[in-house]
Amino acid sequence: MPARARLAALLVLVVAGAACTRAHAPAQTDAAVPQGVPAAELRPAADAPAILAAARALMERDGVVALATVDAGGQPRVRSVRAFLDPVDPARPASGFTVWILTRHTTRKVEQVRRHPQVTLYFNDDAGDSYASIMGTATVHTDPDHPAAKRHYDDELVKFFWPDFPRDFVMIEVRPRWLEFIGPAAENDDRTWRPQAVVFDE
Repeated sequence: MPARARLAALLVLVVAGAACTRAHAPAQTDAAVPQGVPAAELRPAADAPAILAAARALMERDGVVALATVDAGGQPRVRSVRAFLDPVDPARPASGFTVWILTRHTTRKVEQVRRHPQVTLYFNDDAGDSYASIMGTATVHTDPDHPAAKRHYDDELVKFFWPDFPRDFVMIEVRPRWLEFIGPAAENDDRTWRPQAVVFDE
């Protein structure tokens, strides 16, 4: 094959390879999404700071929330729990969405979280037609001196939740993976009904 023809063929292969790479490479936004977050089905928030602020305000109003876990048979289980929020760091708009749950080590949710740490928290305001769902990863803590855990209990709560403190101490920490929110200023999509979503960095 003449040199000029070989060069032309090589250029065709290079261009075709580059086109194939672009077609199959993940989009820039997908590459930044943590593994396991269903980015393709989420509706990204048009104004993430505003959605986070509205969701946080709702979470502060709704202190008793629904916690969904999965049992050993794969059955989703839901119950009401008292939620305690980590403080907000003004320099980090996404902070303050880690939730702590006080419970007893004899409850079923403790073992369910240990087996299947993916959980969902559901905060809602029926009067305001608003809700915030946090899909997160839960961790069971049994050290009463854990610095973050200590922010959320006092002597009165110790007596109620852990009569044999510190031996029976247990708290569940839920770190958010993504959040979905619907409210008066953040309506769902007209066609799909999907709420606006914010994905958190891991």
